[in-house]
Amino acid sequence: MRILSDADVRAALPMAVAIEATRELLTARRAGELVSAPRDRLMVGATGLVWTPGGHGPSHIGGLRLYLTGVEQNDQLVAVWDTASGKLRGLAIGAFLGALRTGAIGGVAIDLMARADSTVLGVVGFGQQAWSQVEAARAVRPISRVQVYRRDRKALAEQVALAERTWQIPVWPTRSAQAAVEGADVVILATGASTPVIEAGWLEAGTHVNALGPKYSGNQEIGLDLIERAGQIVSDFPDQYRREQDFMLQGTAHAERLGDLAEAMEGFWRAEGEVTCFLSHGLSGTEVWLVARALEEAERLGLGQSRG
Repeated sequence: MRILSDADVRAALPMAVAIEATRELLTARRAGELVSAPRDRLMVGATGLVWTPGGHGPSHIGGLRLYLTGVEQNDQLVAVWDTASGKLRGLAIGAFLGALRTGAIGGVAIDLMARADSTVLGVVGFGQQAWSQVEAARAVRPISRVQVYRRDRKALAEQVALAERTWQIPVWPTRSAQAAVEGADVVILATGASTPVIEAGWLEAGTHVNALGPKYSGNQEIGLDLIERAGQIVSDFPDQYRREQDFMLQGTAHAERLGDLAEAMEGFWRAEGEVTCFLSHGLSGTEVWLVARALEEAERLGLGQSRG
């Protein structure tokens, strides 16, 4: 049994490797081999304990991710078992895996749905989740410029300086969300906003949008104008959205338009100038799959703590 820290997961799963592993996971989902149970939680006072289980029969892996909501600290745990022997393969402890998982799924969506010649990336909200999405976009497209907006100007300046040192490409801070998305080929929305942060009319023809933030009635990062403009809308876990009564598309004609990313991987085609949109949810089982891969790499590279 092996225990991995955030640093171990970073070393074992560079973004390009995580994206490729996620493609394999979505192929398994399309084949009906991936078990993606709905997330659930219990309340401990004002704090929620959330778990997202999943597994893959042919690989004999099963496990779950555990984390808290309603607290400032965001320590998380992913446990992976060998379902054939019953042995615990290992644990990953830390907050990095959540962003890596979301970034890798977003990277698959961008690679599938965005134009092949996309070079300009617009970002609204520039925290850890957005950073991971940018790294994923750079892994699948020749991104040469990033335009970013964040309401906290001091934090934005600090992140822009770090991003330029890290990525060695121009990263432009903008004064508004509109300025961040205008002229962009791919747009990343990664905010906690309760009202739409962009207007569909700001987008150029042929833009692809990855929306990571809230998508619930009265608490939504995007508006129906974006859904109406998008020729295709896809999610990594549409079944979960459809179970949620406050999902922003519930009861609208657009609910049936929501496609499954795993299914879209086979034969996806976009019309010239078509706007496309990916609604990120967080597919249950992704963390288990990625940690299983990280554990294999960690053993090969001598990373983590081996117990027993």
